[in-house]
Formats: sequence, structure tokens, C-alpha cells
Amino acid sequence: MRISVIVPTYRRPGELGRCLRSLAGQTTHGFEALVVDNAADAGVRALVEGMAAGFPVRLDYVPEPRLGLHFARNAGIRAAHGDLLLFTDDDATFASGWCAAYAEAFAAHPDMAAAGGPVRAAWEVPPPDWLVAFMGGEGTFPILSLLDGADAFRKGREVFYGVNMAVRREALVAAGGFNPEAFGEVWLGDGETGLMRALWAAERPVGYVPEAEVFHHIPPARMTRAYFERRMANGGAMDAYARHRGRVPGRLRLLRSAAGIALRSLGDWLGALVRRGTDRESLELALRAAHSRARCAYLLRLAGSDEFRNLVNRTNWLENDAHAAPGNGHRTA
Repeated sequence: MRISVIVPTYRRPGELGRCLRSLAGQTTHGFEALVVDNAADAGVRALVEGMAAGFPVRLDYVPEPRLGLHFARNAGIRAAHGDLLLFTDDDATFASGWCAAYAEAFAAHPDMAAAGGPVRAAWEVPPPDWLVAFMGGEGTFPILSLLDGADAFRKGREVFYGVNMAVRREALVAAGGFNPEAFGEVWLGDGETGLMRALWAAERPVGYVPEAEVFHHIPPARMTRAYFERRMANGGAMDAYARHRGRVPGRLRLLRSAAGIALRSLGDWLGALVRRGTDRESLELALRAAHSRARCAYLLRLAGSDEFRNLVNRTNWLENDAHAAPGNGHRTA
């Protein structure tokens, strides 16, 4: 089984260098690594090509100037040679047995279409007390993409996050690649969450591999109420996308739905403007308000923009490369 590790990046050379140095420490060298540069930046290319000479496995640079994480991930699918594709982010580091754990799990479970593993917090500064209290000692915290599933392997309808996921190529191609997330400042779709839901709907087993451990580096900018609200707003847009993808209703129905959300959520919206604290009650109110505002705004955009409707109706984001044959993408060694 050939394995490809795909690392999308966007204008974060410091984080990317840290990620690649960690990846170089894997206990197995039975994989290739691809960095997909979503800015097609000359400095990032120089960094990757400079590290490639001494890297323990093949390390390639893949430019993808079309802005959007889904474009980067799908470019990685096309450029990779692997049958098993491991995806992560440039702000991650890895347990030394990360790749080996996935290789062993997929070899032992040929029916498993995808899997995730633990995602631990690597705090760049100590988190504030309110954040620790809000997390409540839980290892799983979706706002920061942290996951702590179990001590033993499980298979069924398990969960994965984009910073730590492994997917068989054939399952990705059958699903039409990754749905979009953001186009610049506009949040469009549901990314890896959509893939996970598609696999569940197709009754393809998704596993949890406890030895495939990743550390997600969290800077101070993500330890704020404003960041949490942005993440919940993204979640609201994702939920609206999942409901309407490929089957956008008429404008009048969309406007009625948006009005209904506004009427039900008005109290939360007003309350969130008044209560600006970081106590649990204020935070929960603010996050509910951010989620429902984003859903409402999404429906209004759908009702008002034919271009946006066309994007939401699209169901295959591998574009013209429907078979995504291994090694078909543009890459530099």
C-alpha cells in the first residue's frame, strides 16, 4: 500500500518548516510527502525544495494558486501517488509513529474507508483561565479541532478532523473530492466534515486509530472569544451548505427560512451584543448567536446570488479530473 502525506499551506513558512521537521522524524519511511502551496509563493517553494535534498522520503512542492483549502487538498489528491492519503495542516506536528499507525490499521482493516486519530493541543502560550474552564477538562473540543476518542481502535461512524485524517484514494474519488470551505472571506461549504458525512451515508466504515497522534499548535490569536465566534459562524455556514448542497430551493422558500431563523434567534443576537464576557453563559450565548446569524446570512446570499447558488449546487470538486489518477497533478521534486 502506497502512502502519501499531503500538507496544504498558506503563507506560514515558519509553521510549515516546523511541521516538515516533525514529519521527517517518522519511524517509517514508507511514504511520500507533498506540500500544496495555496499561495504559490516563491519563498515557500524555496523552503520545501531546500529541505527536500536532506529529507528522508520524497518531498515535493505542488503549487495551487486558486485560493481555497479544497483546491489545495484536491490538488494534493491529483499529484499524489499513494493509495492511502494522509492529510494534515501546516500548524501540526506528529508522534513519531503517526504514519506507521495508519499504515498498520488500514492494512488490517481493508474495508475501512477513512480514519482519524487523537489531536492534542500544543499551546504556544498558557491558555487563559476562562478557556480552560470552558473546555471543562474535555480532550475533544471541536472549536480548536481537538479530538480524544478512545484508548482502543474503533471502526464504524467515527469522527476525524482535517488536521489528522487518512482516506483511501478510491473513497475520496467516489465522494467527488473535498467540498469547499472558504473562498477568501466567504465561507461556502463543509470541507472534511462533508466527506465524513458522505462516507457515513454510504455506510463506509470510518475508524479511530489512537496511536496516530497529532499535536495542533494553538497561538494566542485562537484563544479569544472573537475566534470562537468566527469558528461557530463557519459552522453555521457549513450546516446551511450541508442542508442545501446539490438541491438549492427557490428564492421565496430561502427567504422564509432566513426570516424564521431571525425570529427564533433575535433574543440571542441582542443578548450577545450586551453580554461581552467570557463566562460560560455569555460564551454559549455568543456562540449560538454566531451560528444562527451565519445560517441566516448564508440563506440570504443563496437567495440573492446566482453564482453562489451554482457553487452550492455543485457536487464534484475534483473538476475535470474525475478519476484523480495517481501522480496526475503538477509537482516539483
